[in-house]
Amino acid sequence: MRLGRRALIDIALIAALLAGLSFLPPDTSLGDRQRQGVLRFCVGDAASPLVQDGGPERALMQGVADRMGLRLQLQEVPSIGRSFNPRDWQVGRGQCDVLGGGLADSATNRDFLTLIPNGQRLGLVRVGQGDLPAPGDQIGVMVGSAGFDRVRLSSWLRQQGLRAVPLASAQKLAEWLDQGGQAIVPTLVHLPRRVAVHDLPAAASANSDLAFGLWRGDMTFTRAFRRALQRQLTRPG
Repeated sequence: MRLGRRALIDIALIAALLAGLSFLPPDTSLGDRQRQGVLRFCVGDAASPLVQDGGPERALMQGVADRMGLRLQLQEVPSIGRSFNPRDWQVGRGQCDVLGGGLADSATNRDFLTLIPNGQRLGLVRVGQGDLPAPGDQIGVMVGSAGFDRVRLSSWLRQQGLRAVPLASAQKLAEWLDQGGQAIVPTLVHLPRRVAVHDLPAAASANSDLAFGLWRGDMTFTRAFRRALQRQLTRPG
């Protein structure tokens, strides 16, 4: 049976594509980690309850590292989560293998990283004494984990007539609360004792699934990490 001209062209294109793929550099991402013997876990705040000793993400990552035969190394990179755009965090493969510590499973973060959900959830709450501040008043805002719908939150603040004051650190938050102010913060932020916590309406914020972020293109490492994490999440007890 004779092949038509179109079929011959298609076969030639497929052959050319396969030949091109053979010249791509091999994916050594898993082998590189195994040679180094270290799994570098980068977070924006090492004091977060998620990654302190006994914290859920710290425990998961320790189990994953053990299953992969690697030593877990926690690294604090304060720029993580400080900007809405992950490309502004100034982190790369040479510094981090996995990003976490409150990384939201969001479209913004998925545009930059391969995200693997880790079973944790994160939301926003209002903290401080009393009712919602009156229109025209200020309210602190500390959104340390990029991926929240900040447009949604900003719209709600405008509807309430509230003026947002960015709080860039836990110290700034504590100082703001000590002065009698109220703030909107992630649910997992470490709060001073006896501070009142209030839920936010759905119009202001929705809960987000948390994830670990891995570099796109690191296929062998991502497959091994995903298998180890799944086993850790489903282990008995």
